[in-house]
Amino acid sequence: MLKKIIVSLLTISLIFNLIVIDNYTFAEFKDEIKAPINLVRNLEKSQYREGEEFVINYTIQPQNLAIEDVYPEYYLVDKEIVLVMDISGSMNDPIYMNQNKEAIKIREYIGKIESNIYRYKVNIEYMLLWWYTTYTEDLLKDIEENLEGIKESVKGLKTNKQRINRELKKIDNYIKSIRDSLEEIKANKNVRRNKSEIQKNIDNIMKSTEKIKKLLKINKIAKIEAMKFVANRFLEKLKDDERIKVSLIPYETKAWDSSYDGKDFADLSDIEDYNELIRDIDRLEPYGGTNIGDGLRKAYYKLKNSPNKNARKYIILMTDGQPTAFSCKNSDFYFENGYNYHTHGGRYADPDDLEYAKLVGEKLIKNGGLEIKSFMIGFSNDANMEKLKQIADSSDGYFKKAEDGNALDEVYQTLADEICSDLPIHSVLFKETIPTGFDILDVSEGLQIEGNTVIGDIGSITYRLDKERKEFIAEPINFWIKVKANRVGKYKFGNIEGENESYVKYKDIDGKDRIKYFPVIDISVYETDPPILNAELFIETDSAKVLNISVNEPSFIEILYNDEIIDTIDCREDSFETGKMKKFTIELQQDIQDNSLVIIATDLSGNKVRETVPYLNLNSVKLDEYEHNDLNRPVGLELSTESNSIIKDITINGTKVQENKVTDEGLYTANVLLRDGLNDILVTVKNQYNNITCRTFKVDIDAKSPVINAELEGFKLMTNFDEEVKEVWIEADLNNDGIISEDEIFDKNDINISYNESHTEADIILAEKFSNKQIKIKAKDMNGNIGFLTFKIPKLDRILDHGLLVNSIQLKKYEDNSINIVNGYEVKIGAIFSIDSEANTLTLHLNKDGIDNVKLLGEFKFDLYVIDENSIIRRVAVNQRDVNIQSSDNEIVVNVDLGAYSDIFENKLLFVYNFKPLVENLDTRGINILNSFSIGESVKDLKVNIKHLPKIE
Repeated sequence: MLKKIIVSLLTISLIFNLIVIDNYTFAEFKDEIKAPINLVRNLEKSQYREGEEFVINYTIQPQNLAIEDVYPEYYLVDKEIVLVMDISGSMNDPIYMNQNKEAIKIREYIGKIESNIYRYKVNIEYMLLWWYTTYTEDLLKDIEENLEGIKESVKGLKTNKQRINRELKKIDNYIKSIRDSLEEIKANKNVRRNKSEIQKNIDNIMKSTEKIKKLLKINKIAKIEAMKFVANRFLEKLKDDERIKVSLIPYETKAWDSSYDGKDFADLSDIEDYNELIRDIDRLEPYGGTNIGDGLRKAYYKLKNSPNKNARKYIILMTDGQPTAFSCKNSDFYFENGYNYHTHGGRYADPDDLEYAKLVGEKLIKNGGLEIKSFMIGFSNDANMEKLKQIADSSDGYFKKAEDGNALDEVYQTLADEICSDLPIHSVLFKETIPTGFDILDVSEGLQIEGNTVIGDIGSITYRLDKERKEFIAEPINFWIKVKANRVGKYKFGNIEGENESYVKYKDIDGKDRIKYFPVIDISVYETDPPILNAELFIETDSAKVLNISVNEPSFIEILYNDEIIDTIDCREDSFETGKMKKFTIELQQDIQDNSLVIIATDLSGNKVRETVPYLNLNSVKLDEYEHNDLNRPVGLELSTESNSIIKDITINGTKVQENKVTDEGLYTANVLLRDGLNDILVTVKNQYNNITCRTFKVDIDAKSPVINAELEGFKLMTNFDEEVKEVWIEADLNNDGIISEDEIFDKNDINISYNESHTEADIILAEKFSNKQIKIKAKDMNGNIGFLTFKIPKLDRILDHGLLVNSIQLKKYEDNSINIVNGYEVKIGAIFSIDSEANTLTLHLNKDGIDNVKLLGEFKFDLYVIDENSIIRRVAVNQRDVNIQSSDNEIVVNVDLGAYSDIFENKLLFVYNFKPLVENLDTRGINILNSFSIGESVKDLKVNIKHLPKIE
């Protein structure tokens, strides 16, 4: 086991009951840290009539990212923020903003409603009819729940209360109409018309929420007061996070500095720093011109001079206008750090003002040697958005627009979320070229229409660490484009070289620019309505495959696999009810593996529709090495299907565990939990034509970890297991910091671990550092299951005994570690102990306290033996060069280095030495001295009571 990697990856490929095992480990360092992002573009259908309007829905779905795949320095990082705030004279002008706490709550409820509707619009395209009704009902419940919150909050408003309540009444009516349509759909009545009515009413709900938001903007306050309110809410969101430090740079014709108890940055987890920063913001007053360049310059040096070089650094600049001043020295723009300069300009804009701000952005923020995330926020319609974009581009930063105080609050709240994110990906850029033959009618917020191209910032991806799952998790981003089909033909939407572009561009977790392309989809436009197809393929086993095909009008239907016709359906002379589909069922014999079924339907007008039914494979099952003592185990199901498809849901052993997951060009890994033994896995996939395949997989896995038993004998920890194990190691929190670090994991490379032949037993020789520690014994079986046992180690002592030798290996002493000997007589004293590679030098100190009137007679001699429980096994011949003796008349210190005698490590040893003390003028009470025997940190002192020879009368 590599010590530097606690968790490695064991890949096990299973095809039903056939298991193939392949071991590998993660590299210690990764060259690139990429966010796993999947893209999908979906439509309600792929065939449209000329003149028909439809919506293209897009989803960016970040996949979960395992914690071991990311450098800790990417997420365990401090953050330093400089708030660069415009306090020019125009900040005294009024702007719309509602600071009422009830209005803020209403905006939050509306945000939840809109988010749910956006998610619904994307996912509803993938629904079968029976799921459609359930999912729509769930949406209505979510809307009604948030409506209750809005209705309660409206009571606290002072203005526009009646007008808002009228919009809420409209929403109630829209919800009622949607439910009426759902009832007709359940009865299979006018399905197409009712689905259209539902979509119309959902759009009306969105229009009403937009009106409510506008009605909340009735109040006007000074821009600077709006800025203070927004800044306070921004800081409140970051409060108590000890990783975040904030500084303030207010600017007008020149920028001003600030400090907090002598520090450049306020620690938001320090209440005194936090309050001082709030006071500084509340004291700001509008005055002078707008020297954006000077504000950026000071912010740069504030970050550059910070002692925390590893902090993630941010500049957030807000302005309500454009640059009207610049800083200079000796007629040159001023880019240095200091105060010896002057400013030029004030109320009116000059080209030099903009040029100075752009050069500060380019020379300092972009190319000044720091990695700074900068945001330029244009506040109010008075802000020159074009010039601010130029400044943002020059600093390689991001531009945000906020037309009023509430919009400014939303921008700062979003930035707070991004900054608090453990792994932020800021400002994802989207671009889509719509083919000629379509008009672009409308787009999501944040997108712009430029001819036949849609482009814009669609938001940020904010990964947060789920500590329990040990994964980074991010919410998907949903957006849309509404178009109108104007010309008959067949079209491809997607990134096609030389024709169309369709991609998102972003700066990834590792700081590298990346582009990811949306899959290509086919759209056909007809003069008259083409036939509508629905197809469902059910694969329960290799031999049980059923294909259901539904069509809405008389047609001739061909089913192809690998370009060969395998079946046909002729319903050209059948009768059809308006608005209803007719279903046909076919049992298939073909093995549907790596290619999709193709269905071609030709109606009586000659309109031909070609769709696919997606294939679905389980390519392999990845099993991570997993520490557990239960019968469940996380696995990665590696699925493959058509490009631009969605995994509709995954049900394991009767329980739905995942739904609506976007594939990456047809590939998706589902991280799920399986039980020990055979598992039934039902996967449903939906392709761009809204056709589905449901397939059942049976997967047999080993999810039982080894059961561990342990017994301690001296320094030997004897363990046994209920199955063969591949590896055993221990973990111990030696420095008591509550964290197991790399150097607190001990395997066979660090300590002596020996196995029996069947690998069902292991003896672990412990060291003294494990004394009085709670350790975790871990054992990994042959399939990567890791069992564990928590074991309390008592105080370990290498020296088992020190006392008077009475026979070959038996020592004797009293309970108080003392012996009695006769003055002037020689005795043999022994010490029983063990040594290892960490502690192998023994020290014997006779008459340790150096009592003067004790003389040690005769030449010092010793013997060393390997012993067992009952007898001497052999004598150890110790080379004289390994022995160092320092002696005087009354004291002897002996050091014996046994490091070269590795053959006796871990054995029980007996050290026997001769001892003959003489005390002149010994009184009748005798005298006590200490002999000390030590190895490393283990010490055994023996109290020797020297007495007169007893007289026998």
